[in-house]
Amino acid sequence: MLIVFARVPEPGTTKTRLIPRLGPAGAARLAAAMTGDVLDTVRASGLPFRVALDGDVRHPWVRTLDCEWEAQVAGDLGRRLTHALRDGGVAVGSDAPTLPAGLLHEAHASTADIVLSPAFDGGYILVGVSDPSDIFELVPWSSPETYARQHQRALDLGRSVRVLPFWYDVDRQEDLDFLTTHLRTLPERVAPRTRSFLSAER
Repeated sequence: MLIVFARVPEPGTTKTRLIPRLGPAGAARLAAAMTGDVLDTVRASGLPFRVALDGDVRHPWVRTLDCEWEAQVAGDLGRRLTHALRDGGVAVGSDAPTLPAGLLHEAHASTADIVLSPAFDGGYILVGVSDPSDIFELVPWSSPETYARQHQRALDLGRSVRVLPFWYDVDRQEDLDFLTTHLRTLPERVAPRTRSFLSAER
């Protein structure tokens, strides 16, 4: 099972590090576009999935998802991952609109206890586990050390680890610049919603 972690795109609470560049409403629209692109990729993969939502689930946007979803539990990311992956599976963020479906298939097919796709910012793009017990404890979140500490945590627990290729998500202004440049090198079918948003912002 794939679990897509997404935040309800409300202005002022979504992609806050991009607000200085896009404004509260623009940052929320970008978040919605990227989430839509990730969900399109997940649907096209043919793998079973559901969405784990953070934010006000009464928001009208939630009704547009047209898929199974549940609210994330309270607490830090480790607690939320542990709950969402309680039956095992692969968790992926909603802010990597160019994420290749091949990474999802590789993660889903892995027999390792934990599978990770590192991110360029020191975190990770996706994580898959067979059993989430204790695996997310003692990991610093939103840190340049997140991936390294997560990897070491798995080794300390005697878990087998598979590392997939690096990818990137879009949190900071420099990430958005990289995404804009990267999209120029990719087929038009990749991330069409995000492309449309970026074109309208020019």
